[in-house]
Amino acid sequence: MSRKIMCALLFLLMLSHPAFCTEDDDPVASLQSSDHRSEEYVAGEILVKYKPAVRLSTAAYYQQQHGIATIASFNVIGVDHLKLPENLNVEDAVKVMGQDPNVEYAEPNYYRFIEAVPNDTYLGLQWGLHNTGQDVNGVIGTADADMDAPEGWDLNTGGNWVVVAVVDSGVSQYNPDLAANLWQNPGELCGNGVDDDLNGYIDDCRGWDFVFNDNEPNDANGHGTHVAGTIAAVTNNAQGVAGVSWNAKIMALRFVDASGSGSTADAISAILYANAMGAHIQNHSWGGGGYSQALKDAIDASASVHVCAAGNGGSDGIGDNNDAIPFYPSSYLSTNIIAVAATDQNDNLAVFSNYGPTSVDVAAPGVNILSTLSTVEPGDYGYKNGTSMAAPHVSGLAALLYGWTWSSAENRTLAAVDIIQRIKATVDTKTQLSGVVSSGGRINAFNALNSGGDGGGDDDGGGGCFIATAAFGSYAEPHVKVLRDFRDRYLKPHALGKAFVRFYYQHSPDWAETIRENKNLRWMVRTALMPIVGLSWLILKTGLLPLGAAVFILVAIPFAIRFKRNKRRMWNLS
Repeated sequence: MSRKIMCALLFLLMLSHPAFCTEDDDPVASLQSSDHRSEEYVAGEILVKYKPAVRLSTAAYYQQQHGIATIASFNVIGVDHLKLPENLNVEDAVKVMGQDPNVEYAEPNYYRFIEAVPNDTYLGLQWGLHNTGQDVNGVIGTADADMDAPEGWDLNTGGNWVVVAVVDSGVSQYNPDLAANLWQNPGELCGNGVDDDLNGYIDDCRGWDFVFNDNEPNDANGHGTHVAGTIAAVTNNAQGVAGVSWNAKIMALRFVDASGSGSTADAISAILYANAMGAHIQNHSWGGGGYSQALKDAIDASASVHVCAAGNGGSDGIGDNNDAIPFYPSSYLSTNIIAVAATDQNDNLAVFSNYGPTSVDVAAPGVNILSTLSTVEPGDYGYKNGTSMAAPHVSGLAALLYGWTWSSAENRTLAAVDIIQRIKATVDTKTQLSGVVSSGGRINAFNALNSGGDGGGDDDGGGGCFIATAAFGSYAEPHVKVLRDFRDRYLKPHALGKAFVRFYYQHSPDWAETIRENKNLRWMVRTALMPIVGLSWLILKTGLLPLGAAVFILVAIPFAIRFKRNKRRMWNLS
């Protein structure tokens, strides 16, 4: 009886819909897809505003009768983002729904494009941003051996609230291609001789000089200014060079003197200053010397992304293997560090660049890099080489990601780790960089901002380890890191392993959500994962071949003993 009543109510509801009472009782009847696709709008999606009084019933009608699903609702403006079924194209859906008296308007989900190629004078010489195979400083490059900066700028040119601390030899305060993007301390009244923000530094308006302990962090060496220009030179201003991030603010922190050297203590002071003043990224285009726990502690205490140059080898001018000869700070095992090697105009590892299959994360352009100099005369731009020049490309990309992916500073420690993982996961993989850096590739701005590309596009803010992250509570948790490292080293470099990873990413997010919401289930999954984590850790430490040999021995010995016993038994029976 109840079934008959329900059927009757459903029939009455259908009759009550105005579109049902017209001559054509199905407003989308007999509409078959013509498979027409246009780059102007997203295929299979539209935006619709129903009339407020019948919004729910009309939406339910289209969903039930024609399989049109709601992707998202923008309730403030009363608009729904809809997904169309495969047999209905965008143009026909817009036309028919637009004629429905219960719909105020229907329109395609248009793509919006910006023309983000700037007009800076020397952009054509900045091959690391955009390589067409042009002649730069007498060297012909390879087209597209670059970080795809213009393609990335079509997605985002950087937020002006993102602060990048250049911990270096200082930054020219007067270079016209940098001045507008220099950080201004919001808590300080400049020139009044008072420590207004009570941070221990008087009139630290632009940063601090830890060499002379004063508030003028100008550059007497030229290194820091060159680095700063790559990160965030004022862009689209019809002069000079372009910064990777057009709008990021440069916090100038000087600890390196005119000769090019600085003390660990001053480096720590600069890092702690940047930590306290809220820098989102810190660029460290320097290194060397012995292991310093104090320096590592300063970095570990930071919420920033720390971009570190991998180093330029020894006196022979040939890059060293940082796995064997650590180079600090890039070789510290800190989750907020990303270590950077240098590539040339043909995507080859620069001859001087240090490398490391496990200790160096990514490569970036570092040969014949044109950027700002510390003088202020016309034409104050010059070329430099080094992993010092590669690191700021990564810092600029991190600044773009900070402005694009996260809109606040909440959970910044986790966000810093996520940014690093995004950069690593979206590199352009290169055969010549496989086994050279852990990601096997050179950074790509478009891939990172678009969360896709050659790197697999598998980063979700949890690095793809959905279930482990849900079970252990954090992407940065040590057990999760072991599983990530195993995946990156032994699965993703091979076709079969990569196929497994992609299959896992397709199905595991929903499972992870269920795990995350259930305390008992989290405990069960953690317990189940422990043997896998242990085995992965053992393989990472010993390698597959030694572990396989050990397993073979452990299996073979009991088998041999049992076989020997059975053989004796057979002899006794005979």
